[in-house]
Amino acid sequence: MSLQTPLPPALETFIAQMPKVELHLHLEGTITPRTLLEIARRNEVEIPARDERGVAQLFNYRSFQEFLAVFMALARALLYRRDFEQVAYELGEQLAEQHVRYAEVMISAAQYLRRGVSLDDVVLGAEAGFARARHDFGVRAVLAFDYGRQFGIEMGWQALEAAVRLKPHGVVAWSIGGDEAHGSPEAFADLYDAARRAGLHVMAHAGEVVGPSSVWGAVDALGAERIGHGIRSISDSSLVAHLRARRVMLDVCPTSNLRTGAVPSLASHPLRQLFDAGVRVSINTDDPTFFGTTLRDELRLAAHVFGFGADELAQVMIDSVDGSFLPTAEQQALKRQFSGDIAALRAQLGL
Repeated sequence: MSLQTPLPPALETFIAQMPKVELHLHLEGTITPRTLLEIARRNEVEIPARDERGVAQLFNYRSFQEFLAVFMALARALLYRRDFEQVAYELGEQLAEQHVRYAEVMISAAQYLRRGVSLDDVVLGAEAGFARARHDFGVRAVLAFDYGRQFGIEMGWQALEAAVRLKPHGVVAWSIGGDEAHGSPEAFADLYDAARRAGLHVMAHAGEVVGPSSVWGAVDALGAERIGHGIRSISDSSLVAHLRARRVMLDVCPTSNLRTGAVPSLASHPLRQLFDAGVRVSINTDDPTFFGTTLRDELRLAAHVFGFGADELAQVMIDSVDGSFLPTAEQQALKRQFSGDIAALRAQLGL
C-alpha cells in the first residue's frame, strides 16, 4: 500500500486511539524546536540555529554519524534541573496525546558527564516532569541510562554508579548506545554484570549500523533483555532463531533507520521479516523531533508499508507491554488492561 493511499478509516482510528507503550525513546530527541531555542537562550548556550526553521534544517542527515553530531550539538543546551523537568513534562503531554500510557525514556549519560552537568539534576528534573505529567495526563514514564560506547569504559563506570544511586528516582535500566562501530559489546561485559547485580534491567543498541556480530555480542556477552534496533539480525538465520528462542525483543524504529541511512528505503526494512520469523518486536520513534515522526506515524507505517493489520498491531502492543521493564505484577495488570481496552475498541470499530 502506498503511503499516499489512505488507510481504511476504521484502521486509522484504531491506530490513533489504541492504548500504546513506547520502549525506545531518547529524552533529548523529543525536544521541540521551540523549547530547544527557549532553553538555549535561557542558558546562554550557542547552538547551530537561530530560529525554528534553522533547527529543522539541521535534521537532514546523510548518515548515522551526521545525526550523532547534530544530536550532541543540540543536547548542549540542556544544563539545569528545570530544563529536564520542562522537557520531561512536555514529553508526557506529547505521549498522552497519542494514547501512550507507559514509556521507557533514555537519557544520554555521557553527554552530561563530559560537560560537568549533574546526573542527579538530569534525573531529578526528569522525575519531577514525569510526575507532573502523570498527574495531569495519566501517562507514566521511567528512565534508562544510555551510555555512548565511544566514550570508553572508565566513564561508563561513573555513569553506572550514578544510575544505581538514582534507582529510587525512576531509573530502571542500563544501555549502551552511541557510535556502534567504535565499541564492541563484549568490552562492556563487566559493566553489564555490575548493572544486573545492582538490580537494573539491561539492554543495548546493536545491529543498527553494524552487522549481526554486534547483536550476538549484546545478547550473549551482555545478556541484553532487549536490543535497540537489531535490524541487521535478519541477515543471520541462526541469530534470528536465537533471538526467537531467547525471547529477546527488538525495539525497532523504521523512520529512524531510514533517516540515518541504516536502511536505503522503507521497502528494504526488515520489520516484516523479523515479525514473521517470530522475533518479538516493539515499534518506536527513537528521536521523534529529530526524525519528524510520532508513534502514531510509525504504526501507520507498519500498516502502509509492512501490511500490519489490527491483529498484528495489537499483538505488537501487547508484546511491548510484555517486553517492558515494569515489575511483573504491574506488567500483568497493564497487559490485562490493554487487552480489554483493545478488544473494546475493535468491537466499537468493527475490526
